Amino acid sequence: MRYAEPRNESKSSVRASKRMMNIKKIDPQLPDCTKTAMRPFGCMELWAGNERAHRSIELAGLESDVIAIPSGSDQGGDLSAVFSCSDNVARVVLADCVGHGYTASGVARHVHRLLHKFQDIRDTAGLLAALNDAFTLSGDASAESLRLTTVVTGTFDGITGEFNYAYAAHPRMLLWRNREGKFHELGEGLEGYPIGLITGETYNQQSVRLHEGDIILAFSDGATEVFSPAGDQLSASGFLELAASTLNHLPAPMVLHDFSETLLEGVRRYHGSEGELEDDVTLLTLRRVA
Repeated sequence: MRYAEPRNESKSSVRASKRMMNIKKIDPQLPDCTKTAMRPFGCMELWAGNERAHRSIELAGLESDVIAIPSGSDQGGDLSAVFSCSDNVARVVLADCVGHGYTASGVARHVHRLLHKFQDIRDTAGLLAALNDAFTLSGDASAESLRLTTVVTGTFDGITGEFNYAYAAHPRMLLWRNREGKFHELGEGLEGYPIGLITGETYNQQSVRLHEGDIILAFSDGATEVFSPAGDQLSASGFLELAASTLNHLPAPMVLHDFSETLLEGVRRYHGSEGELEDDVTLLTLRRVA
């Protein structure tokens, strides 16, 4: 509203009247607006856990599937988390805590709490830096030997199709290009240090655009460090070949739930034992949809 000065009052009385009424004069050429802070990232957890589970979750522009098999326990050191954030953005996190069983699961739960503490950090590499500093500055020496944790995290923009990701010493994800019909390792040179090693560590991130049918496969190192009865390790390259073979042999249209189960079964067959795998194994799979 524009304030109009009375015709029959002195300038001094007008100024006094303005102060009493607390009305400001507005330039008609400029809008009367107030700057507001940037809207928080607004992430909401859809699912997170370190227990034995198999879940499929729909996200903005993505299908997601998580299968987790702790070794020798119902809970382990692998933590997977899926968040739905503002502006059609989804965030995924896969952390692999050193150790097994109850103690490692306690570290995984600590990581889970920190993810909620830092959930409004938009920058992917910045999230890793915040997690790292929280670990190294906690002053808790009781779990020193089990504090190191590898992490991979990514955010997907459902509007642009951009997938931003960063690593803290975690195995590199695999990218399936649907048009090419093959897997590629994703993020060469982004390994970084595990969180909990050095205070103030910084991390780098990269970005890739996903097209319809493209797949991101994140996994814990239990999927690649499994040994055959002859003592041969599957390795990252062997796991890539196993994932490609698994995908190519499934009937179209491929169902992510079936892909995860079949790939995990292939890892077990390579192990060749009826017992538990020697390490926790988690597979987190994402597929771009129209």
